[in-house]
Amino acid sequence: QSTFLGGQYIRNFEADWSEIVNSKYSISVNSATSGLTTALLSLDLEPGTIVMTTPFSFTGTVGAIMAANCVPKFSDIDEHTFCLNPEMVAKDIENVGCVMPVHWCGNAGDLDAIIDIAKDKGVPVIEDAAQAPASLYKDKFLGSHGDLGVFSFNEPKNLMTGEGGIIVTDNEELAVKARLIRNHGEAIVNENFTDEQLVNIIGYNFRLTELQAAIGIEQLKKIDKLNKIRSDNYKYLVAKLQDICGEYLTPQKITHPESYYAYTASFRWNEEKSGIKRRVLATALEAEGIPTFTAYGKLLAEHPMFQRKIGFGSKGYPWSLSKAAMKLSYDISQFPVADKVINKEFLGFLCLGWPNTFDEMDLIGSAFDKIIQNKDKLSKFDVDHSEIRI
Repeated sequence: QSTFLGGQYIRNFEADWSEIVNSKYSISVNSATSGLTTALLSLDLEPGTIVMTTPFSFTGTVGAIMAANCVPKFSDIDEHTFCLNPEMVAKDIENVGCVMPVHWCGNAGDLDAIIDIAKDKGVPVIEDAAQAPASLYKDKFLGSHGDLGVFSFNEPKNLMTGEGGIIVTDNEELAVKARLIRNHGEAIVNENFTDEQLVNIIGYNFRLTELQAAIGIEQLKKIDKLNKIRSDNYKYLVAKLQDICGEYLTPQKITHPESYYAYTASFRWNEEKSGIKRRVLATALEAEGIPTFTAYGKLLAEHPMFQRKIGFGSKGYPWSLSKAAMKLSYDISQFPVADKVINKEFLGFLCLGWPNTFDEMDLIGSAFDKIIQNKDKLSKFDVDHSEIRI
């Protein structure tokens, strides 16, 4: 029993995490991606179930959906929060069996509205809270608003164990099933299990290691300090950039500013007002020695797997399991806001955590100051140019 549930460090880490985010059950896993897959399977979803999520996220979000034999359906984002737009969710929720909002850069967006829409349809919610550890949204921790929530502890995250993740839930049945899925559950279930209890218990090896859990326990002792560094750097950087180029650069709208611990400082750049293409701006910042993040290259819906509906095998599985899934469209024109944000507007900075200080934020500010002073020169560029120097 004790070995199956993990060693002492695993169980202590899970208990500590439950206390921090005020959740009854925590189930550690070897990544947030496997955590999302486990969470989906624990809901007893049928293969081919349609799961709604954002097209503006890291591929792990949809990789997890596919690994659970489910099919992603994308809904457009809000241009201010970069999170799912409730109005679009309400319009697109037909035939959806689960909703998976992503807390982009640690921001909740209008999460309450999305959960209300899902509840009204009797649809469970899994929060992809990979980038939002220990953040409060409306007096409740992110990750604990839905049926399940999943966090990430890989290297660049606010709190890290090298690799790893954790699932949280207040539902005992979901917690039990998640533990079975995490750790070779089919090897220990017996004839007393009902058919319903056996559903989706194909036990994987998604276990976190004792060594990673030991690191996590020590990291948890510093989580308030680590999060405060990010919060302070974020607020300082936003204020500085608003002074320098607020006419052209708009920060992401944060829906829980009191406990926002930015994984990434995210902004929208106005190409029309500034006269500078976002891709040229990013190249200029890189030339000034500023690491710059312009999101993940393309919308999730653009990936050939979804454009061609080829998942497992060559027969279109899991789309081939239902007519509703086969009819899904991944035409990018359905997501005009996400398309514009990713291709023309989004600008992010990942360097907010320890050991960076206001000095590093000042370097970003200085680079923008130089860019604004040379705005007319940069406006003449129309494509990426590795030799941009100002």
